[in-house]
Amino acid sequence: MSNIVPFGGRKQDGADSEGETQRRFELQLFIKHPSTDPAEITAAVGLEPKIQSRVGDARKTPKGAPLPGVYPDTSWRYSERHHVEKQWFASRVEELVDRLLPHKAFLLSLRESGGRTWIIVEFLGDGYFGDEIPLRTLAKLVELGLDFGIEVFAVPQN
Repeated sequence: MSNIVPFGGRKQDGADSEGETQRRFELQLFIKHPSTDPAEITAAVGLEPKIQSRVGDARKTPKGAPLPGVYPDTSWRYSERHHVEKQWFASRVEELVDRLLPHKAFLLSLRESGGRTWIIVEFLGDGYFGDEIPLRTLAKLVELGLDFGIEVFAVPQN
């Protein structure tokens, strides 16, 4: 008999067992658009961005130092950090996707007018993550016109 445990049929975000460490990940809604103002995106989806830049504004570093040129498009990124005791993250993805369902028309209009939209899971280097994104969540991503991205940091991030 195999000791491999399938992803399905397990308790999510359970109590920490001895020796387990907390793992962190971020969920993000990332939008790029050729002309939409970031304030319009914020108002439409009801989420405050962590990072935003408007098409045509002077470029700058994350710390605010000027860079040459201007932003070629609008970039808007909402982010929420999660702390879990186990490897599971899919339920948090589904929660964010469900919160975006009422904004379907707006998100689809961004794509139809030349923009791109993503849900990104960003693993912050705290150890093993493994989970499955259920078909129902994948179907909602398609319904909202959202791509799905994964970013993994091998070294722990702040």
